[in-house]
Amino acid sequence: MARLPRMKRALGLLGTIAAASLAGSGCGDNVTPQGLAPDQLLLRLRALPGVIADEAPTQLAGYHYYVLHVTQPVDHNDAAQGTFQQEVSLLHRSDLAPVPMIVNSSGYSDYYLDRPVELTKLLAANQVSIEHRYFGSSRPMPTDWENLTIEQMADDEHAIITALRTIYDGAFLTTGASKGGMAAVYHRRFFPDDVDGTVAYVAPLSFGAPDKRYLGFVDMLGTPACRQALRAAATEMLVNRRDAILARAELQPAHAYTRILIGPAVESAIVSLEWTFWQYFGVDQCATIPPVTASDDELFAFLDKISPVSDLDDEQIGLFESYFYQSAEQLGYPDGTPTYLEPFMRYTDADYAGALPTSDTEFDEMKAMLDIDDFVEHRGERLLFIYGEWDPWTGGKFVLGNASDSEVLTQPQGTHGARIMNLEASDRALAFAKLEAWTGVAPEMSQVRRAGGKIEDEEWEWEWEIEGQPRRIPAVLVRAPRARK
Repeated sequence: MARLPRMKRALGLLGTIAAASLAGSGCGDNVTPQGLAPDQLLLRLRALPGVIADEAPTQLAGYHYYVLHVTQPVDHNDAAQGTFQQEVSLLHRSDLAPVPMIVNSSGYSDYYLDRPVELTKLLAANQVSIEHRYFGSSRPMPTDWENLTIEQMADDEHAIITALRTIYDGAFLTTGASKGGMAAVYHRRFFPDDVDGTVAYVAPLSFGAPDKRYLGFVDMLGTPACRQALRAAATEMLVNRRDAILARAELQPAHAYTRILIGPAVESAIVSLEWTFWQYFGVDQCATIPPVTASDDELFAFLDKISPVSDLDDEQIGLFESYFYQSAEQLGYPDGTPTYLEPFMRYTDADYAGALPTSDTEFDEMKAMLDIDDFVEHRGERLLFIYGEWDPWTGGKFVLGNASDSEVLTQPQGTHGARIMNLEASDRALAFAKLEAWTGVAPEMSQVRRAGGKIEDEEWEWEWEIEGQPRRIPAVLVRAPRARK
């Protein structure tokens, strides 16, 4: 399909990008019918201004894997604030059209590495995964939190896409799941013509901090029997087994609780149980919910599997403090406190303030999210949203309004792991038609492994390992106000 016009901004590595492109092109004499050879691609990547590139090993057949470090301005509007290195993972198949480029964001650190997302497999595409600024190793030092905004990250992504467009000829699609899907939509708000389409998985749009719309939505999730069993278990833990749960949490090794004390951490884990169950596990796990007559050990084991107290230990809070900051300052977050547990809660917002970095800025009263909503509804185009019917975050799903060439599709009874391949056949065909129209490539179902009718190999999108230890994306923002200096 024809390349769309793209907006130009003199940002970071863009200043000399055109010259680097011409210098590396050689009038096509670097290109074979299969595209650039791995060593030739590495030279082209290293020729991009501000880019450090190295090839890394991968077991993924048909691909070469490169790790890039891209020099980005701390503030794209003020070069005097210096730069930082943003980590990017590149899976390369071919630089020639029609092979597309999937631009993926986790919204957090780059835990995707050389693992392909659903779109990459469906389209046999290239993939670039961008670590979000202020996460993982892509963090300016010293850390000025005021530059952690959706527009600054959109500028980062624009610079990377513009650079890669000088090498890759196929269509570009942005994508991401959850916070990554949100980031993909934010990028389109500021650079609507950068790419040929966007697929945002399970991406919410919140209008408050907290946003109370989610509470009514959670009240309708699942079957009545499963919902009642979950609520009974949570109530039993909070009312009658709190001390027993606390004692078992204290015995778990290698967890420190100084930013949030262990008492509030236990309460938050129990209060989040219902939300987390529907977000990550869903109806297939209803039979595992213990009855109120279960032993202390059985109840704690269930809590530790679904909503671990350790999700609020110092290390986990440190990994996600940038997320907590963004949610409190711009993104908003759900009110995840169920009314049936409120009478039994002991702790207040002040007990969770240690989760947040300090800030001197004033909360923007959801102006940023209202602006995003206005963009999607009135100027959005080539947007595909995928949701899970029983995912709590679907309570904040995007509304298309007058968006053109766009769809919102929902996986029946789906969780936060909803995927195109798990849609009903008619919706899947509709999604495939969009992808083919935007990229010129027909999706191929055989590229995605399936088991029992559902994708089986993408659990790492919400749980992965750092130095051998499992890490989970937070289920819902801990109850905490913005901490002030």
